[in-house]
Amino acid sequence: MKTGLKLIVTLLFAAAITVPFAFRAPSNVSAEQPVPTPVTTQRTAPLRVKLECNSCHGAGSTLPKLGPGERFHRDAHREYEGSIHAKIQENGKPAAVCIDCHTVDGDMTTDFPPDDPRSTVYATKQEQTCGKCHQGEYDSFHLSIHGKLLDKGDTRAASCSDCHGRHTIQSSKTGDAAVMRVNIANVCIKCHSGIVPEWENSSHGIAFKRGDPKAPMCTDCHSAVSHHEAPADIREFSLLMVDTCSSCHQQQAPSYRDTFHGQATEFKYQLAATCADCHTPHHNLPASNPASSVHPANLIQTCATCHTGVNAGFVTFQPHPEPKNPEKGYMTYVVATFMKWLLLCVFGFFGVHTVLWLQRSIVAAIKGESHKRVRDEEEKWVLRFSRQHRLTHVAIIVSFLGLAATGLPLMYSFTDWGKWVVEMHGGLAVTRFIHRVCAIITFGYAGYHLWFVLKKAFVERDKRAFFGPETMMIRKQDFIDAFNMFRWFFYLGPRPKLDRFTYWEKFDYFAVFWGVPVIGISGLMLWFPTFFTRFLPGEALNIATIVHGEEALLATAFIFSFHFFHNHLRPENFPMDIVMFTGKVRLSWFKDERPVEYARLVEEGKLEDVLVPPPSKSFRAVARVFGFAAYITGLLLVMAIFVTLFTVKH
Repeated sequence: MKTGLKLIVTLLFAAAITVPFAFRAPSNVSAEQPVPTPVTTQRTAPLRVKLECNSCHGAGSTLPKLGPGERFHRDAHREYEGSIHAKIQENGKPAAVCIDCHTVDGDMTTDFPPDDPRSTVYATKQEQTCGKCHQGEYDSFHLSIHGKLLDKGDTRAASCSDCHGRHTIQSSKTGDAAVMRVNIANVCIKCHSGIVPEWENSSHGIAFKRGDPKAPMCTDCHSAVSHHEAPADIREFSLLMVDTCSSCHQQQAPSYRDTFHGQATEFKYQLAATCADCHTPHHNLPASNPASSVHPANLIQTCATCHTGVNAGFVTFQPHPEPKNPEKGYMTYVVATFMKWLLLCVFGFFGVHTVLWLQRSIVAAIKGESHKRVRDEEEKWVLRFSRQHRLTHVAIIVSFLGLAATGLPLMYSFTDWGKWVVEMHGGLAVTRFIHRVCAIITFGYAGYHLWFVLKKAFVERDKRAFFGPETMMIRKQDFIDAFNMFRWFFYLGPRPKLDRFTYWEKFDYFAVFWGVPVIGISGLMLWFPTFFTRFLPGEALNIATIVHGEEALLATAFIFSFHFFHNHLRPENFPMDIVMFTGKVRLSWFKDERPVEYARLVEEGKLEDVLVPPPSKSFRAVARVFGFAAYITGLLLVMAIFVTLFTVKH
């Protein structure tokens, strides 16, 4: 009995000692913190840590407190520690800390969640926040497409953190930066999820994956997405891309720029087809790939986006012609070679002819061999050209100058003067309109003159249209005159006596007679390409392009140099011969210039029939003003052509 009582007393005493300790809180747990509740099978609300002042402002704390051991924003702290902003600067402080970005001047009352429009890191406010340190980037970002959209309040546009990261920002000089070239596709795909996969499956994307350092990716083409000035619209961007594409595709660029598409892009003509229009912006593939937009099976659909009535013949046109390469088009090569030699022969012959004539005329003037032309107002005049001829000549001058002034700038689109001339016209659209109006005038006077000659020959039965000294047809005497002229050039004989029309005037005439249909028909083919390719192959358009341009260049350079010399700039006529405007010439000048015709008129008793009163002084003044305006314009154009040929590499 005593033993049992003693055992009970001992147990009660032990319990009295241990129970207080069992209910004491652990020493490492704050008395203010709640004791964790036992885990139960009942679902409870997520535990939220209670923010308390001394968590950040406690003794020994320095704001901001950072590091993975912190109780709040642990992931952000961890990411920040490895970023460029955490790097210690020369002043011993990090480049940027939390409150630099998330508050206004450290005022914690301005710290709001990132999705709150009041937040300093809200999409439309990030640029101002980042700009406090990155002023240059801030200024340039406003020029970019993303910056412009954000300035308009479009929060869908990429802001700083979308491209550079939030807390993991690295220097662009390191391989870990999100905006490094090798990583940029992963950044762009976050917003452009439909476009980036297209690029990845394109020739560019495949080459990039293979590690080709020259393979373009997003920012190589879209430089205006971040810190470069954005184009006004998508068409302007497409035009700018021609230069970007040309920097890599140097072999294809020259052949593209020689076509109307390439020439028109130089003038920012928005209807011109650019690289992206034919090859697509992001899914460009070689023509051999059936999925390519330039695969033969897909060309009609591709070309039809700009051209109406596209047919199978039209799409055989070569958009990257190489006239010097017979394998790319044999007929194109043959025609290009012929036109080159035609230009060389014509310019070679008449270049020598002009130089020889000029030196011989100067010597003749010094030696007194030439008759001095007296301007006697009482002198009689001779009618040389009828009103129809003079009006036709005026139509030729107006239309030819118009065609030259609107066509040559397109051929020389790579020059500053070509761009200036088009700008003076009001843009390429206006230039093309003027060119076509002048073409219609050309067809008009050509048709009228052809009708005039045929009517004279077959209706009036006047044989002089094709035979005799007054015809424009080539005669045996023309070859004799040319031979004797060269003898005079070389001081081997007297100057030949010339008739109504000289051999060089007939050359001028047939140059127009040949040039109008050649330039006109080729021009119509380029004007209405889908019509002509109904019955002609697409290569015909390549040939028409060469013929139209080269023949126009030949005609323009010849008229504005050799024709001007023959009629105005040689010493006898300098500074201008206005007979084609007035139709009349002084009798003494006529006798000296056309002695054979004068002698024939005297012999036949017809001289009195062609003697007329002099043109009025006012009419002569108008003729000179018009003539000077025309040939100064022509001289400026031909000077621009020759300067370009000898100084500009294209």
